[in-house]
Amino acid sequence: MGLISGSGSFTRYLADGTLPENFMEVLSEKIARYSFRVLDEKSIAERSVGWVNIMDIFDNRFAGLEFLKEPYIAMSLRVDERKIPSTALKQYCLEAEEKIKEAENLEYLPKTRRSDIKEGVRLRLLKRAIPVSRCNDMIWNYSTGLVIFGCTTNKLCDEFMEFFLQTFDIQLQAICPYTLATRFLEKEGASPDIVDGLNPSNSQEEQ
Repeated sequence: MGLISGSGSFTRYLADGTLPENFMEVLSEKIARYSFRVLDEKSIAERSVGWVNIMDIFDNRFAGLEFLKEPYIAMSLRVDERKIPSTALKQYCLEAEEKIKEAENLEYLPKTRRSDIKEGVRLRLLKRAIPVSRCNDMIWNYSTGLVIFGCTTNKLCDEFMEFFLQTFDIQLQAICPYTLATRFLEKEGASPDIVDGLNPSNSQEEQ
């Protein structure tokens, strides 16, 4: 989901810990290591995940340090997936089974043979499938640790946190009202333990 070109939902995180002294020196290398790789037409890989230019999903080289907007790092997480419709897979499997039974003069095929045929058909169709691309923007203020990711889907958010950790060796913590409250108290010099003693109020009872 785009954060640059329009409005949208997003999830906020905090990057734990302090940045290493050589953070800027190795930044380009880390991002290049986990930049997006296009699915090869001859490959049987079903999925590819990586960083791309937030302004151009086809740019995964970052030749001019486009990701750096000090004190921000802005990129998109691109995910390409190949999927075979179940009805198409079933149809092609039946066709392949009929051809084999006719060629070998068989009335039926054992389960293991049908499984092998299905896998062969799946791999053949996978090479012909056109990948579907989706991009979700990420903006990271590395001076404050605030990270904004343009997605609210739990599965993809979990994958983003894991991919962020792999890339930068930094753990992310999702921001919730509790996190915001404890951070505010710490800045004010108060104990964050106060939050643990609070109970939700019932506005109707108060009235």
